[in-house]
Amino acid sequence: MTAATRIRIAESDTPFLIGAAIGSGSTGLAAARGGADFLLAINAGRLRSMGAPSIACMLPIFDATSLTEAFARDELLPQCDIPVLLGVDVWGGALDPARRASEIAAAGFAGAVNFPSCMHYPRPMQQLLSRTGRGIEREVAQLRAVQDAGLTSMFYCATRTQARLAADAGIDMVCLNLGWNVGGAVGHRRRASIEEVATAVREIGRLIKRINPRIRFLLEGGPIATAEDLGQLLRLAPIDGYVGGSTFERMPLEASVADQIDRFRHAGRRIETLNDESAGLLAWGRRFGLTGRAKAQLAYLERLRPLSSVSAPVLIHIGQGQDPMPTLRALASRTAGTPVLFQIDLAGEDFPARARAMMFGHADPATRRRAALGDPEIDLLIIHAPERLPNGAQRRLARALSDGVFRATGQRRPNSVAPRVALVRDGAHADSRDSDALDGLDPALSTLFAGTVLRPPPLAARIDDLMGLIEGLSEDRLGRPLHREAFSADAMQALEAHPWPGNEAELQSVLGQLRHPGSGQPIQRAELVPLLRGNADRPTTGRSEKDRIVDALWRHGFSRGKTAEALGISRKTLYNKIRKFGLAD
Repeated sequence: MTAATRIRIAESDTPFLIGAAIGSGSTGLAAARGGADFLLAINAGRLRSMGAPSIACMLPIFDATSLTEAFARDELLPQCDIPVLLGVDVWGGALDPARRASEIAAAGFAGAVNFPSCMHYPRPMQQLLSRTGRGIEREVAQLRAVQDAGLTSMFYCATRTQARLAADAGIDMVCLNLGWNVGGAVGHRRRASIEEVATAVREIGRLIKRINPRIRFLLEGGPIATAEDLGQLLRLAPIDGYVGGSTFERMPLEASVADQIDRFRHAGRRIETLNDESAGLLAWGRRFGLTGRAKAQLAYLERLRPLSSVSAPVLIHIGQGQDPMPTLRALASRTAGTPVLFQIDLAGEDFPARARAMMFGHADPATRRRAALGDPEIDLLIIHAPERLPNGAQRRLARALSDGVFRATGQRRPNSVAPRVALVRDGAHADSRDSDALDGLDPALSTLFAGTVLRPPPLAARIDDLMGLIEGLSEDRLGRPLHREAFSADAMQALEAHPWPGNEAELQSVLGQLRHPGSGQPIQRAELVPLLRGNADRPTTGRSEKDRIVDALWRHGFSRGKTAEALGISRKTLYNKIRKFGLAD
Protein backbone atom coordinates (compact mmCIF):
# COMPACT_ATOMS: atom_id res chain seq x y z
CA MET A 1 0.00 0.00 0.00
CA THR A 2 2.73 2.46 0.93
CA ALA A 3 4.77 1.66 -2.18
CA ALA A 4 1.78 2.28 -4.39
CA THR A 5 1.10 5.51 -2.54
CA ARG A 6 4.68 6.61 -3.11
CA ILE A 7 4.37 6.01 -6.84
CA ARG A 8 1.10 7.92 -6.91
CA ILE A 9 2.68 11.02 -5.46
CA ALA A 10 6.32 11.26 -6.46
CA GLU A 11 6.49 9.06 -9.51
CA SER A 12 3.03 9.40 -10.97
CA ASP A 13 2.33 10.58 -14.49
CA THR A 14 0.47 13.62 -13.15
CA PRO A 15 2.08 16.52 -15.04
CA PHE A 16 1.44 19.08 -12.32
CA LEU A 17 1.11 18.13 -8.65
CA ILE A 18 -1.10 20.01 -6.19
CA GLY A 19 -0.48 19.65 -2.48
CA ALA A 20 -2.61 21.17 0.27
CA ALA A 21 -1.06 22.03 3.65
CA ILE A 22 -4.10 22.03 5.89
CA GLY A 23 -5.09 21.88 9.55
CA SER A 24 -8.51 20.25 9.82
CA GLY A 25 -10.54 17.32 8.51
CA SER A 26 -13.14 19.55 6.87
CA THR A 27 -10.45 21.35 4.86
CA GLY A 28 -8.88 18.03 3.96
CA LEU A 29 -12.16 16.70 2.59
CA ALA A 30 -12.69 19.89 0.59
CA ALA A 31 -9.13 19.68 -0.81
CA ALA A 32 -9.71 16.07 -1.86
CA ARG A 33 -12.96 17.01 -3.60
CA GLY A 34 -11.12 19.81 -5.35
CA GLY A 35 -8.61 17.37 -6.85
CA ALA A 36 -5.56 17.77 -4.61
CA ASP A 37 -2.94 15.07 -5.16
CA PHE A 38 -1.80 14.92 -1.55
CA LEU A 39 -2.23 16.58 1.85
CA LEU A 40 0.36 17.92 4.25
CA ALA A 41 -0.55 17.64 7.94
CA ILE A 42 1.55 20.40 9.53
CA ASN A 43 1.33 22.47 12.69
CA ALA A 44 1.06 25.72 10.71
CA GLY A 45 -2.20 24.43 9.23
CA ARG A 46 -3.56 23.54 12.64
CA LEU A 47 -2.68 26.97 14.00
CA ARG A 48 -4.32 28.65 11.00
CA SER A 49 -7.52 26.77 11.81
CA MET A 50 -7.27 28.30 15.30
CA GLY A 51 -7.12 31.79 13.81
CA ALA A 52 -3.37 32.32 14.22
CA PRO A 53 -1.05 33.34 11.35
CA SER A 54 1.10 30.62 9.82
CA ILE A 55 4.27 32.11 11.31
CA ALA A 56 2.99 31.14 14.78
CA CYS A 57 4.14 27.60 13.99
CA MET A 58 7.69 28.72 14.86
CA LEU A 59 6.73 29.95 18.35
CA PRO A 60 7.10 27.79 21.51
CA ILE A 61 3.38 27.57 22.19
CA PHE A 62 2.61 23.92 21.30
CA ASP A 63 4.60 20.77 20.81
CA ALA A 64 4.63 20.49 17.02
CA THR A 65 4.79 16.68 16.94
CA SER A 66 1.86 15.99 19.27
CA LEU A 67 -0.25 18.85 17.84
CA THR A 68 0.20 17.63 14.28
CA GLU A 69 -0.15 13.89 14.84
CA ALA A 70 -3.29 14.29 16.93
CA PHE A 71 -5.40 16.01 14.30
CA ALA A 72 -3.84 14.06 11.43
CA ARG A 73 -4.65 10.68 13.01
CA ASP A 74 -8.16 11.66 14.16
CA GLU A 75 -9.37 13.87 11.30
CA LEU A 76 -7.38 13.23 8.13
CA LEU A 77 -6.45 9.56 7.92
CA PRO A 78 -9.95 8.20 8.72
CA GLN A 79 -11.74 10.51 6.27
CA CYS A 80 -9.45 11.44 3.39
CA ASP A 81 -8.71 8.95 0.62
CA ILE A 82 -5.69 10.79 -0.79
CA PRO A 83 -2.11 10.48 0.55
CA VAL A 84 -1.23 12.39 3.71
CA LEU A 85 2.34 13.48 4.46
CA LEU A 86 3.06 14.10 8.15
CA GLY A 87 5.01 17.16 9.23
CA VAL A 88 8.01 16.15 11.35
CA ASP A 89 10.76 18.19 13.03
CA VAL A 90 14.19 17.12 14.23
CA TRP A 91 14.58 19.28 17.30
CA GLY A 92 14.02 16.54 19.87
CA GLY A 93 17.00 15.24 21.77
CA ALA A 94 16.92 11.49 21.07
CA LEU A 95 15.85 10.99 17.45
CA ASP A 96 16.22 7.73 15.57
CA PRO A 97 15.34 8.50 11.91
CA ALA A 98 14.69 4.85 11.00
CA ARG A 99 12.44 4.28 14.00
CA ARG A 100 10.56 7.50 13.33
CA ALA A 101 10.02 6.41 9.71
CA SER A 102 8.59 3.07 10.87
CA GLU A 103 6.17 4.86 13.21
CA ILE A 104 4.99 7.09 10.36
CA ALA A 105 4.40 4.07 8.14
CA ALA A 106 2.62 2.13 10.90
CA ALA A 107 0.24 5.04 11.51
CA GLY A 108 -0.87 4.92 7.87
CA PHE A 109 0.76 8.09 6.55
CA ALA A 110 2.01 8.11 2.96
CA GLY A 111 5.21 9.86 3.96
CA ALA A 112 6.63 12.92 5.67
CA VAL A 113 7.66 16.53 5.17
CA ASN A 114 10.19 18.58 7.17
CA PHE A 115 7.91 20.95 9.00
CA PRO A 116 8.39 23.01 11.09
CA SER A 117 11.81 23.51 9.56
CA CYS A 118 15.06 25.27 10.39
CA MET A 119 14.83 27.00 7.01
CA HIS A 120 12.46 29.56 8.53
CA TYR A 121 15.17 30.79 10.93
CA PRO A 122 17.89 33.37 10.12
CA ARG A 123 21.17 31.98 8.82
CA PRO A 124 23.14 32.35 12.13
CA MET A 125 20.49 30.34 13.99
CA GLN A 126 20.47 27.69 11.24
CA GLN A 127 24.24 27.31 11.63
CA LEU A 128 23.93 27.00 15.40
CA LEU A 129 21.28 24.27 15.07
CA SER A 130 23.39 22.43 12.49
CA ARG A 131 26.40 22.37 14.85
CA THR A 132 24.23 20.73 17.51
CA GLY A 133 22.77 18.12 15.14
CA ARG A 134 19.33 19.71 14.80
CA GLY A 135 19.71 21.54 11.52
CA ILE A 136 18.81 21.18 7.84
CA GLU A 137 21.19 18.22 7.39
CA ARG A 138 19.29 16.20 9.99
CA GLU A 139 15.99 17.07 8.31
CA VAL A 140 17.34 15.65 5.05
CA ALA A 141 18.51 12.52 6.86
CA GLN A 142 15.08 12.02 8.39
CA LEU A 143 13.34 12.31 5.03
CA ARG A 144 15.86 9.94 3.45
CA ALA A 145 14.98 7.40 6.14
CA VAL A 146 11.29 7.87 5.33
CA GLN A 147 11.97 7.05 1.69
CA ASP A 148 14.07 4.03 2.68
CA ALA A 149 10.97 2.78 4.51
CA GLY A 150 9.09 2.82 1.20
CA LEU A 151 7.25 6.12 1.76
CA THR A 152 7.23 9.47 -0.01
CA SER A 153 9.06 12.52 1.29
CA MET A 154 8.94 16.21 0.50
CA PHE A 155 11.63 18.66 1.51
CA TYR A 156 10.97 22.34 2.19
CA CYS A 157 13.89 24.61 1.33
CA ALA A 158 14.50 28.33 1.05
CA THR A 159 17.95 28.57 -0.50
CA ARG A 160 20.08 27.11 -3.28
CA THR A 161 22.34 25.35 -0.75
CA GLN A 162 19.41 23.65 0.96
CA ALA A 163 17.98 22.56 -2.39
CA ARG A 164 21.32 21.00 -3.35
CA LEU A 165 21.41 18.99 -0.11
CA ALA A 166 18.00 17.50 -0.86
CA ALA A 167 18.82 16.81 -4.51
CA ASP A 168 22.08 15.07 -3.56
CA ALA A 169 20.11 12.89 -1.12
CA GLY A 170 17.57 11.99 -3.81
CA ILE A 171 14.52 13.33 -1.95
CA ASP A 172 11.31 12.66 -3.94
CA MET A 173 9.97 16.21 -3.96
CA VAL A 174 11.70 19.51 -3.27
CA CYS A 175 9.45 22.47 -2.49
CA LEU A 176 10.98 25.93 -2.67
CA ASN A 177 9.31 28.07 -0.01
CA LEU A 178 9.14 31.70 -1.14
CA GLY A 179 8.30 33.02 2.32
CA TRP A 180 5.14 33.42 4.34
CA ASN A 181 2.09 33.98 2.15
CA VAL A 182 0.84 37.46 1.38
CA GLY A 183 -2.84 38.34 1.42
CA GLY A 184 -5.87 37.80 3.61
CA ALA A 185 -6.63 39.27 7.01
CA VAL A 186 -3.44 38.15 8.78
CA GLY A 187 -1.12 37.55 5.82
CA HIS A 188 2.10 39.34 5.05
CA ARG A 189 2.22 42.33 2.76
CA ARG A 190 3.67 41.74 -0.70
CA ARG A 191 7.40 42.31 -0.76
CA ALA A 192 8.83 40.63 -3.87
CA SER A 193 7.06 40.58 -7.22
CA ILE A 194 6.33 37.50 -9.33
CA GLU A 195 9.01 38.57 -11.80
CA GLU A 196 11.58 38.96 -9.02
CA VAL A 197 11.05 35.49 -7.52
CA ALA A 198 10.93 33.86 -10.98
CA THR A 199 14.68 34.37 -11.36
CA ALA A 200 15.46 32.36 -8.19
CA VAL A 201 12.90 29.71 -9.15
CA ARG A 202 14.53 29.15 -12.55
CA GLU A 203 18.02 28.92 -11.05
CA ILE A 204 17.16 26.48 -8.26
CA GLY A 205 14.95 24.41 -10.54
CA ARG A 206 17.78 23.95 -13.06
CA LEU A 207 20.18 22.99 -10.26
CA ILE A 208 17.87 20.28 -8.93
CA LYS A 209 17.13 18.83 -12.35
CA ARG A 210 20.84 18.69 -13.24
CA ILE A 211 21.54 16.68 -10.11
CA ASN A 212 18.49 14.39 -10.35
CA PRO A 213 15.95 14.81 -13.18
CA ARG A 214 13.44 12.53 -11.40
CA ILE A 215 12.93 14.95 -8.49
CA ARG A 216 9.65 16.85 -8.62
CA PHE A 217 10.21 20.58 -8.07
CA LEU A 218 7.36 22.49 -6.38
CA LEU A 219 6.68 25.98 -5.00
CA GLU A 220 4.84 27.45 -2.03
CA GLY A 221 4.19 30.83 -0.39
CA GLY A 222 5.46 34.32 -1.04
CA PRO A 223 3.72 36.52 -3.61
CA ILE A 224 1.63 33.64 -5.01
CA ALA A 225 -1.78 34.43 -3.54
CA THR A 226 -4.09 33.51 -6.44
CA ALA A 227 -4.26 31.06 -9.33
CA GLU A 228 -3.56 34.00 -11.62
CA ASP A 229 -0.30 34.67 -9.74
CA LEU A 230 0.74 31.04 -10.24
CA GLY A 231 -0.14 31.18 -13.93
CA GLN A 232 2.00 34.30 -14.32
CA LEU A 233 4.96 32.60 -12.67
CA LEU A 234 4.55 29.44 -14.78
CA ARG A 235 5.03 31.57 -17.87
CA LEU A 236 8.39 32.69 -16.45
CA ALA A 237 9.77 29.54 -14.80
CA PRO A 238 9.07 25.77 -15.16
CA ILE A 239 7.95 23.86 -12.04
CA ASP A 240 6.34 20.48 -11.38
CA GLY A 241 3.72 21.48 -8.84
CA TYR A 242 2.41 23.85 -6.21
CA VAL A 243 1.71 23.47 -2.49
CA GLY A 244 -0.92 25.75 -0.99
CA GLY A 245 -1.25 26.52 2.69
CA SER A 246 -2.91 29.85 3.40
CA THR A 247 -3.97 30.11 -0.24
CA PHE A 248 -6.02 26.89 0.05
CA GLU A 249 -7.18 27.18 3.63
CA ARG A 250 -7.05 30.55 5.37
CA MET A 251 -7.79 33.00 2.55
CA PRO A 252 -10.65 31.03 0.91
CA LEU A 253 -12.16 30.42 4.34
CA GLU A 254 -11.97 34.10 5.27
CA ALA A 255 -13.67 35.11 2.04
CA SER A 256 -16.27 32.35 1.72
CA VAL A 257 -17.47 32.32 5.32
CA ALA A 258 -17.62 36.12 5.45
CA ASP A 259 -19.51 36.29 2.17
CA GLN A 260 -21.94 33.56 3.18
CA ILE A 261 -22.70 35.17 6.54
CA ASP A 262 -23.09 38.55 4.85
CA ARG A 263 -25.65 37.10 2.43
CA PHE A 264 -27.59 35.44 5.25
CA ARG A 265 -27.45 38.62 7.31
CA HIS A 266 -29.02 40.64 4.51
CA ALA A 267 -31.50 37.90 3.68
CA GLY A 268 -32.54 37.86 7.31
CA ARG A 269 -33.04 41.58 7.61
CA ARG A 270 -36.54 42.42 8.60
CA ILE A 271 -38.29 43.73 5.53
CA GLU A 272 -40.34 46.76 6.40
CA THR A 273 -43.89 46.14 5.30
CA LEU A 274 -45.09 49.19 3.44
CA ASN A 275 -48.61 50.36 3.97
CA ASP A 276 -50.65 51.47 0.99
CA GLU A 277 -49.76 55.11 1.58
CA SER A 278 -45.99 54.49 1.65
CA ALA A 279 -46.14 52.18 -1.35
CA GLY A 280 -48.05 54.81 -3.29
CA LEU A 281 -45.52 57.44 -2.24
CA LEU A 282 -42.59 55.35 -3.51
CA ALA A 283 -44.37 54.67 -6.80
CA TRP A 284 -44.99 58.41 -7.19
CA GLY A 285 -41.32 59.23 -6.56
CA ARG A 286 -40.06 56.64 -9.04
CA ARG A 287 -41.87 58.52 -11.84
CA PHE A 288 -39.32 61.32 -11.46
CA GLY A 289 -36.21 59.26 -10.64
CA LEU A 290 -36.54 59.44 -6.85
CA THR A 291 -35.70 55.83 -6.01
CA GLY A 292 -35.12 53.96 -2.74
CA ARG A 293 -37.16 53.14 0.31
CA ALA A 294 -34.91 54.21 3.19
CA LYS A 295 -36.66 56.05 6.01
CA ALA A 296 -34.91 59.30 5.10
CA GLN A 297 -36.10 58.98 1.51
CA LEU A 298 -39.69 58.26 2.57
CA ALA A 299 -39.65 61.29 4.85
CA TYR A 300 -38.39 63.45 1.99
CA LEU A 301 -41.10 62.21 -0.36
CA GLU A 302 -43.73 62.93 2.29
CA ARG A 303 -42.58 66.57 2.31
CA LEU A 304 -42.08 66.86 -1.44
CA ARG A 305 -45.37 65.45 -2.68
CA PRO A 306 -47.65 68.12 -1.15
CA LEU A 307 -45.37 70.85 -2.51
CA SER A 308 -45.58 69.36 -5.99
CA SER A 309 -49.30 70.10 -6.21
CA VAL A 310 -49.08 73.84 -5.40
CA SER A 311 -47.46 76.81 -7.10
CA ALA A 312 -45.50 78.23 -4.18
CA PRO A 313 -41.82 79.04 -4.87
CA VAL A 314 -39.39 76.50 -3.45
CA LEU A 315 -35.72 76.52 -2.48
CA ILE A 316 -33.81 73.24 -2.92
CA HIS A 317 -30.61 72.88 -0.92
CA ILE A 318 -28.51 70.06 -2.39
CA GLY A 319 -25.29 68.53 -1.14
CA GLN A 320 -22.14 67.90 -3.12
CA GLY A 321 -22.69 65.41 -5.88
CA GLN A 322 -26.49 65.39 -5.66
CA ASP A 323 -28.67 65.81 -8.73
CA PRO A 324 -31.59 68.22 -8.21
CA MET A 325 -33.36 67.19 -11.43
CA PRO A 326 -35.59 64.41 -9.95
CA THR A 327 -36.90 66.90 -7.37
CA LEU A 328 -37.37 69.57 -10.03
CA ARG A 329 -39.30 67.18 -12.27
CA ALA A 330 -41.56 66.35 -9.34
CA LEU A 331 -42.19 70.05 -8.62
CA ALA A 332 -43.22 70.59 -12.25
CA SER A 333 -45.53 67.57 -12.32
CA ARG A 334 -48.68 69.56 -11.50
CA THR A 335 -48.74 70.58 -15.15
CA ALA A 336 -50.56 68.27 -17.55
CA GLY A 337 -48.39 66.85 -20.31
CA THR A 338 -44.64 67.33 -20.53
CA PRO A 339 -43.63 70.33 -18.40
CA VAL A 340 -41.25 72.96 -19.74
CA LEU A 341 -38.31 73.66 -17.44
CA PHE A 342 -36.21 76.78 -18.00
CA GLN A 343 -32.91 77.00 -16.14
CA ILE A 344 -30.78 80.02 -15.33
CA ASP A 345 -27.45 78.89 -13.97
CA LEU A 346 -25.34 81.48 -12.19
CA ALA A 347 -22.82 78.90 -10.92
CA GLY A 348 -19.55 79.86 -12.57
CA GLU A 349 -21.23 82.73 -14.45
CA ASP A 350 -19.11 85.86 -14.45
CA PHE A 351 -21.91 88.16 -15.58
CA PRO A 352 -24.95 87.70 -13.32
CA ALA A 353 -26.51 90.73 -15.02
CA ARG A 354 -27.34 88.43 -17.93
CA ALA A 355 -29.40 86.27 -15.60
CA ARG A 356 -31.23 89.36 -14.37
CA ALA A 357 -32.04 90.29 -17.97
CA MET A 358 -33.29 86.75 -18.66
CA MET A 359 -35.63 86.93 -15.66
CA PHE A 360 -36.95 90.49 -16.05
CA GLY A 361 -36.39 91.17 -19.74
CA HIS A 362 -33.96 93.34 -21.69
CA ALA A 363 -33.86 97.13 -21.64
CA ASP A 364 -33.08 97.10 -25.36
CA PRO A 365 -36.48 97.10 -27.16
CA ALA A 366 -34.84 95.34 -30.11
CA THR A 367 -34.47 92.25 -27.94
CA ARG A 368 -37.66 90.27 -28.34
CA ARG A 369 -37.01 87.60 -25.76
CA ARG A 370 -39.87 87.58 -23.28
CA ALA A 371 -38.92 87.90 -19.62
CA ALA A 372 -38.77 84.37 -18.18
CA LEU A 373 -40.83 85.40 -15.14
CA GLY A 374 -43.72 86.36 -17.40
CA ASP A 375 -43.46 83.55 -19.98
CA PRO A 376 -46.61 81.40 -19.82
CA GLU A 377 -44.88 78.64 -21.83
CA ILE A 378 -42.48 77.97 -18.96
CA ASP A 379 -43.83 75.71 -16.22
CA LEU A 380 -40.86 75.82 -13.86
CA LEU A 381 -38.23 78.56 -13.78
CA ILE A 382 -35.08 77.20 -12.10
CA ILE A 383 -32.40 79.55 -10.79
CA HIS A 384 -29.13 77.92 -9.81
CA ALA A 385 -26.86 79.71 -7.31
CA PRO A 386 -29.35 82.57 -6.66
CA GLU A 387 -26.99 84.06 -4.05
CA ARG A 388 -24.88 85.33 -6.96
CA LEU A 389 -27.62 87.68 -8.05
CA PRO A 390 -27.01 91.29 -7.05
CA ASN A 391 -28.98 92.25 -3.94
CA GLY A 392 -31.16 94.57 -5.94
CA ALA A 393 -32.14 91.74 -8.30
CA GLN A 394 -32.82 89.46 -5.34
CA ARG A 395 -35.16 92.03 -3.75
CA ARG A 396 -36.88 92.57 -7.10
CA LEU A 397 -37.42 88.82 -7.46
CA ALA A 398 -38.77 88.62 -3.90
CA ARG A 399 -41.32 91.38 -4.60
CA ALA A 400 -42.41 89.72 -7.84
CA LEU A 401 -42.96 86.35 -6.17
CA SER A 402 -44.72 87.91 -3.21
CA ASP A 403 -47.05 90.14 -5.28
CA GLY A 404 -47.48 87.77 -8.21
CA VAL A 405 -46.71 90.60 -10.67
CA PHE A 406 -43.64 92.44 -11.87
CA ARG A 407 -42.71 95.11 -14.37
CA ALA A 408 -40.45 93.91 -17.12
CA THR A 409 -37.39 96.03 -17.81
CA GLY A 410 -38.30 99.00 -19.98
CA GLN A 411 -42.08 98.49 -19.60
CA ARG A 412 -44.70 100.23 -17.50
CA ARG A 413 -47.44 97.63 -17.74
CA PRO A 414 -47.26 95.01 -14.97
CA ASN A 415 -46.91 91.36 -15.95
CA SER A 416 -48.16 88.36 -14.03
CA VAL A 417 -45.59 85.91 -12.77
CA ALA A 418 -46.36 82.91 -14.96
CA PRO A 419 -44.05 80.01 -14.06
CA ARG A 420 -43.39 78.43 -10.73
CA VAL A 421 -39.95 79.41 -9.40
CA ALA A 422 -37.41 77.08 -7.79
CA LEU A 423 -34.07 78.21 -6.40
CA VAL A 424 -31.27 75.61 -6.26
CA ARG A 425 -28.35 76.05 -3.89
CA ASP A 426 -25.32 73.81 -3.45
CA GLY A 427 -23.98 73.29 0.04
CA ALA A 428 -22.82 70.89 2.75
CA HIS A 429 -25.43 68.51 4.12
CA ALA A 430 -24.14 67.23 7.40
CA ASP A 431 -26.25 68.32 10.37
CA SER A 432 -27.16 71.65 8.77
CA ARG A 433 -30.44 73.42 9.42
CA ASP A 434 -32.88 74.79 6.90
CA SER A 435 -31.84 78.30 7.88
CA ASP A 436 -28.33 77.51 6.64
CA ALA A 437 -29.73 77.09 3.14
CA LEU A 438 -30.86 80.73 3.25
CA ASP A 439 -27.51 82.17 4.30
CA GLY A 440 -26.12 84.60 1.74
CA LEU A 441 -29.53 85.51 0.31
CA ASP A 442 -31.03 88.95 0.66
CA PRO A 443 -33.36 89.03 3.72
CA ALA A 444 -36.36 89.79 1.53
CA LEU A 445 -35.73 86.63 -0.52
CA SER A 446 -34.76 84.38 2.42
CA THR A 447 -37.93 85.38 4.30
CA LEU A 448 -40.06 84.41 1.31
CA PHE A 449 -38.51 80.92 1.06
CA ALA A 450 -38.15 80.23 4.79
CA GLY A 451 -41.04 77.77 4.88
CA THR A 452 -40.37 75.96 1.61
CA VAL A 453 -36.81 74.66 1.84
CA LEU A 454 -36.32 71.16 0.44
CA ARG A 455 -33.25 69.16 1.36
CA PRO A 456 -32.82 65.81 -0.48
CA PRO A 457 -31.35 63.29 1.97
CA PRO A 458 -27.63 62.57 1.55
CA LEU A 459 -26.44 59.12 0.57
CA ALA A 460 -25.02 58.61 4.06
CA ALA A 461 -28.58 58.77 5.41
CA ARG A 462 -29.78 56.27 2.78
CA ILE A 463 -27.26 53.43 3.18
CA ASP A 464 -30.14 50.93 3.04
CA ASP A 465 -30.65 52.10 -0.56
CA LEU A 466 -26.95 51.78 -1.46
CA MET A 467 -27.17 48.40 -3.19
CA GLY A 468 -30.17 49.47 -5.25
CA LEU A 469 -28.33 52.61 -6.36
CA ILE A 470 -25.25 50.54 -7.27
CA GLU A 471 -27.36 48.20 -9.39
CA GLY A 472 -29.03 51.06 -11.23
CA LEU A 473 -25.92 53.18 -11.76
CA SER A 474 -23.73 50.24 -12.81
CA GLU A 475 -26.30 49.15 -15.37
CA ASP A 476 -26.25 52.65 -16.84
CA ARG A 477 -22.45 53.01 -16.78
CA LEU A 478 -21.22 49.44 -17.28
CA GLY A 479 -24.08 47.95 -19.29
CA ARG A 480 -24.72 45.30 -16.66
CA PRO A 481 -25.85 45.71 -13.05
CA LEU A 482 -23.49 44.87 -10.19
CA HIS A 483 -25.46 42.78 -7.70
CA ARG A 484 -24.43 42.15 -4.11
CA GLU A 485 -22.66 38.92 -5.11
CA ALA A 486 -20.21 41.02 -7.15
CA PHE A 487 -18.66 42.30 -3.88
CA SER A 488 -16.98 40.41 -1.08
CA ALA A 489 -18.41 40.86 2.41
CA ASP A 490 -15.60 43.16 3.56
CA ALA A 491 -15.93 45.18 0.35
CA MET A 492 -19.63 45.76 1.08
CA GLN A 493 -18.75 46.73 4.65
CA ALA A 494 -16.31 49.32 3.28
CA LEU A 495 -18.99 50.73 0.98
CA GLU A 496 -21.57 50.90 3.76
CA ALA A 497 -19.15 52.47 6.25
CA HIS A 498 -17.95 55.17 3.84
CA PRO A 499 -19.44 58.64 4.61
CA TRP A 500 -20.02 59.42 0.89
CA PRO A 501 -19.38 63.18 1.09
CA GLY A 502 -19.83 63.36 -2.68
CA ASN A 503 -23.15 61.47 -2.61
CA GLU A 504 -24.37 59.89 -5.87
CA ALA A 505 -21.71 61.62 -7.99
CA GLU A 506 -18.98 60.06 -5.86
CA LEU A 507 -20.66 56.66 -6.13
CA GLN A 508 -20.75 57.03 -9.91
CA SER A 509 -17.05 57.90 -9.91
CA VAL A 510 -16.13 54.84 -7.82
CA LEU A 511 -18.20 52.51 -9.99
CA GLY A 512 -16.64 53.96 -13.12
CA GLN A 513 -13.15 53.08 -11.85
CA LEU A 514 -14.00 49.54 -10.75
CA ARG A 515 -13.25 46.51 -12.83
CA HIS A 516 -16.34 44.55 -13.79
CA PRO A 517 -16.05 41.08 -12.21
CA GLY A 518 -16.17 39.02 -15.38
CA SER A 519 -13.98 36.21 -14.00
CA GLY A 520 -16.44 35.36 -11.24
CA GLN A 521 -14.10 36.70 -8.55
CA PRO A 522 -15.88 39.23 -6.30
CA ILE A 523 -14.53 42.73 -5.92
CA GLN A 524 -12.36 42.87 -2.81
CA ARG A 525 -12.00 45.53 -0.12
CA ALA A 526 -8.39 46.17 -1.19
CA GLU A 527 -9.64 47.27 -4.62
CA LEU A 528 -12.24 49.65 -3.18
CA VAL A 529 -10.36 51.41 -0.38
CA PRO A 530 -7.96 53.36 -2.66
CA LEU A 531 -10.92 54.52 -4.76
CA LEU A 532 -12.89 55.63 -1.71
CA ARG A 533 -9.89 57.48 -0.32
CA GLY A 534 -9.16 59.00 -3.70
CA ASN A 535 -12.65 60.43 -3.93
CA ALA A 536 -12.76 61.71 -0.35
CA ASP A 537 -11.08 65.03 -1.12
CA ARG A 538 -12.20 65.33 -4.72
CA PRO A 539 -14.58 68.28 -5.13
CA THR A 540 -17.91 67.38 -6.67
CA THR A 541 -20.89 69.47 -7.64
CA GLY A 542 -24.55 68.78 -8.05
CA ARG A 543 -24.19 68.69 -11.82
CA SER A 544 -21.10 68.96 -13.95
CA GLU A 545 -20.79 71.77 -16.49
CA LYS A 546 -21.07 69.19 -19.25
CA ASP A 547 -24.36 67.89 -17.80
CA ARG A 548 -25.77 71.42 -17.60
CA ILE A 549 -24.86 72.11 -21.23
CA VAL A 550 -26.35 68.82 -22.44
CA ASP A 551 -29.51 69.49 -20.48
CA ALA A 552 -29.81 73.02 -21.87
CA LEU A 553 -29.23 71.84 -25.45
CA TRP A 554 -31.91 69.20 -25.09
CA ARG A 555 -34.44 71.65 -23.58
CA HIS A 556 -33.93 74.14 -26.41
CA GLY A 557 -34.09 71.71 -29.30
CA PHE A 558 -30.29 71.83 -29.71
CA SER A 559 -30.52 75.44 -30.84
CA ARG A 560 -27.17 76.92 -29.95
CA GLY A 561 -28.51 80.45 -29.91
CA LYS A 562 -31.33 79.68 -27.48
CA THR A 563 -29.05 77.43 -25.40
CA ALA A 564 -26.39 80.14 -25.10
CA GLU A 565 -29.04 82.64 -24.03
CA ALA A 566 -30.49 80.23 -21.48
CA LEU A 567 -27.04 79.62 -20.00
CA GLY A 568 -26.20 83.31 -20.08
CA ILE A 569 -23.09 82.86 -22.23
CA SER A 570 -22.13 83.89 -25.75
CA ARG A 571 -22.57 81.59 -28.75
CA LYS A 572 -18.79 81.47 -29.17
CA THR A 573 -18.30 80.38 -25.55
CA LEU A 574 -20.97 77.71 -25.97
CA TYR A 575 -19.34 76.50 -29.19
CA ASN A 576 -15.95 76.19 -27.45
CA LYS A 577 -17.49 74.25 -24.55
CA ILE A 578 -19.30 71.91 -26.96
CA ARG A 579 -15.98 71.12 -28.60
CA LYS A 580 -14.24 70.78 -25.21
CA PHE A 581 -16.73 68.17 -23.98
CA GLY A 582 -16.90 66.27 -27.27
CA LEU A 583 -20.54 67.17 -27.95
CA ALA A 584 -20.06 68.35 -31.52
CA ASP A 585 -21.25 65.05 -32.99
